[in-house]
Amino acid sequence: MDVYGCSEFTSVTEGKEEISISYWENQEQIQAWKQDAAHRLAQEFGQSKWYKYYKVQVAKIVREYERNI
Repeated sequence: MDVYGCSEFTSVTEGKEEISISYWENQEQIQAWKQDAAHRLAQEFGQSKWYKYYKVQVAKIVREYERNI
């Protein structure tokens, strides 16, 4: 995925729930990743074997801050 410009990827599972978050610089990088043949095969496999339902949201971060004690 980093070949296409993904700067960070996090995935967390709790029971039957899963959330994955990936960070990209721009929409063009996301589109290039979506067109990757290996990624498309993985999506097809996941849809047929694991995921009865899923939702994709594309969001823009407007502000970010953190505190590290």
